Amino acid sequence: MLKKFLITSLCTSSLLLAQSGAGINVNEDDFEIEGTLDSRNLQALQTSSTIFLADFNFINVEDGEETGKLIGVGIGATNQLEGAEGVELTFGVKAIIANVDDDSISVLDDNKWFAALPLMAMVRYSFPPLMFNIPPVSMETKLLYAPKALSFGDSNKYSEFRVNADIEMIENIKIYAGYRNIITGFDIGDKDNKNYLFSNGFYGGLKFIY
Repeated sequence: MLKKFLITSLCTSSLLLAQSGAGINVNEDDFEIEGTLDSRNLQALQTSSTIFLADFNFINVEDGEETGKLIGVGIGATNQLEGAEGVELTFGVKAIIANVDDDSISVLDDNKWFAALPLMAMVRYSFPPLMFNIPPVSMETKLLYAPKALSFGDSNKYSEFRVNADIEMIENIKIYAGYRNIITGFDIGDKDNKNYLFSNGFYGGLKFIY
């Protein structure tokens, strides 16, 4: 009986922590589409305790004289932090391609391209099911950074910081909100132009999971 209970609990926990899905979020100036594929949803890929995550995102920025587009594709390895139930650590790499056109900055007014291969670290915490009699809640923090050695062309460096929280109000549908700060550093123009603020602000959206 105890063995059956433990197996059932582990399976249930694994399903609750699985993150495959697609989301859309917006704020006043930015629009983002993102997707995640979790190997726990694909039995053929889940052959060890290590979990693999593949993710994709597209951001469109339109803010007065600034327009920008960014596409990112990444992969990471995830595992639970031993001794901390519900906490997962992910480490990986992501390919970033961005296009910036900002008429307010002379050296960026002709569609400059940006490319980098930042390293990624993420921490995700899922609260225990039905804790405090509320729907499933998770919090996530993500950091990406690429120095000049991992940046290409006119790119100088890339940094991205995100923090968000989500709650599953309806089965398989999450409401989420967060904050992101993305800097695309260009090795052109004067010193002030090297750290170009691509996106900075709060956002909210919906995420569909399975």
